[in-house]
Amino acid sequence: MSRRSRGQRGGASVLALWLAIAGCAAVWIGAQRATDRVRNTWPEAYPLLLLPNGRYLAAASLGFRIILADTIYLWSIQYYGHRRTPEGRLYLQHIYSTISDLDPLFIESYMTGALWMASDMSDPAMAIELLDLGIERNPDSWILPWDAGWYSYIALVDYAAAERYFAMASAHTDAPAWVARLQAHMVSEQGDLRTAIVMWEEILVEAEAKGDEMSVAIAGRRIPDLYSRYAIGEIEGAIERFEAAQGRSPDSLALLVRLGMLDDLFADEEGRPINWVGDPFIYDPSTATVTDPAAGSAPDLR
Repeated sequence: MSRRSRGQRGGASVLALWLAIAGCAAVWIGAQRATDRVRNTWPEAYPLLLLPNGRYLAAASLGFRIILADTIYLWSIQYYGHRRTPEGRLYLQHIYSTISDLDPLFIESYMTGALWMASDMSDPAMAIELLDLGIERNPDSWILPWDAGWYSYIALVDYAAAERYFAMASAHTDAPAWVARLQAHMVSEQGDLRTAIVMWEEILVEAEAKGDEMSVAIAGRRIPDLYSRYAIGEIEGAIERFEAAQGRSPDSLALLVRLGMLDDLFADEEGRPINWVGDPFIYDPSTATVTDPAAGSAPDLR
């Protein structure tokens, strides 16, 4: 092979090498730009999302898992408090799942995470999911089911779920008295006034025995109010049944009592249904309407 042909071949090889390098550079630059565009869509706290699962961190903590949980908890407060992003949902789920795996008994972490999820992320369902995990791992805590009940009540307006959580919380002997009061309130919000009255009567008896003046005052307001609502509902139902059978309105409420249509209600010596404090309900036969003379007379202590 001549020197000239070797030179031509060598020149072609160098050119091919430079073209390959240029091509690789172009590919690298394009890939880097694409990566930067993706990274720009990540949450600002994305480094925390790269934390391993709590179970792996626990194994790597060399016995200092609680200290590590505390450190990540403080880190999460600083990071999230100053770098809130739309991707905060993913961040919160991951970081508090990690903390709970490291220290399942860290009550404050469940409460803090739930607060941010329910308020900043407007996702009470996610907050309750985290609290459920805490309740499972801390069955002796009353405050975690209380928190879950509160979010169910205020944010989700789910009275049945709130009642269930408040019942769970009030079952603990160290739970404050207002937990049982809220449980009874959830029962009344669901329309089961009769059961709510019984629950408030139990609250009243217990409060009197403990000298809890606030609970006594609140129960003293709630019971007459609930009984009034319950009694008026029963009376109106009886009036409707009487009208359907007789084709007219009853002349008096005492007539309904005599007919056995209001056996569940208290009545005075004249056979008239009375409210909780002993005053007869006011009945207008011309309009078939029933009112409680004591309605609105007591201060609202709820």
